[in-house]
Amino acid sequence: MPPAPANPVRTALAPLLDALLPQTCVSCDSWIGADEPPACPACRGLLEATIALPSCPFCGRTVSPFSIHEKDCARCRTERFWNVGGIVRVGEYREEALRRMLVGLKFAGGERQADHLGHLLADAMRKAPWVGDVDILVPVPMHRLRRWQRPCDHARMLADAVSRRLKIPVRRAAVGRVKYSVSQTRTVSQAARFKNVKGCFGPSRRPKIAGQTVCIIDNLLVTGATIHEVSKVLRKAGARHIYAAVVARASLAGDPQAQIPDASEAPPDHPD
Repeated sequence: MPPAPANPVRTALAPLLDALLPQTCVSCDSWIGADEPPACPACRGLLEATIALPSCPFCGRTVSPFSIHEKDCARCRTERFWNVGGIVRVGEYREEALRRMLVGLKFAGGERQADHLGHLLADAMRKAPWVGDVDILVPVPMHRLRRWQRPCDHARMLADAVSRRLKIPVRRAAVGRVKYSVSQTRTVSQAARFKNVKGCFGPSRRPKIAGQTVCIIDNLLVTGATIHEVSKVLRKAGARHIYAAVVARASLAGDPQAQIPDASEAPPDHPD
């Protein structure tokens, strides 16, 4: 996970910036120098550890490399609801440094978190064999009532950050949130999550995606219910191929567990 190239002007002004605008780590809020990467060394180590874990290219789960076949893994071969061609993720949600950044983005509207997470997600997408075919990025839409409750549209911010790095345009109007539902936080089972978001998304009047390859962008994947519903709308609108890219993938009951240094065992407590 190499840091972004240093800005020579910022490097020259680093002492002054440290005094006037002290920077903090985008994950743990510890003090860092103005010319340093946005994450402190400790958090970078945690991020690098979770990024290095092998994951299934179809469902995004962390699995043993011996369980990964050419296009899927032993676990997702038994699931029928995956209706995208592949999923890219940065790391596991239970890894604390990654989770703290997601919380900072979603509930504090952290622009620095969005930019750095977008940087990590773009790096993960570059490794996917299909990224060169993607025509547009589509962030999971947020209902206008939910937007009033939250400080930012986090999926849109992530898509914009990825777009800046991969030079792939964002098509926000391709899918809309047509029905308000309770947060997925309040649903426990996989069946309940799928039921909660069923029918919540619909196409725009002029989606303009017929024949195009689309990548859905979101912050977190738990059961895949939201991506499943969004991809159904995109497919009906004529999308040729559909993929998804998320910052984090949550571990579910029955998933193989990988060892992550200093990882918290707290379950995902706030995904939509």
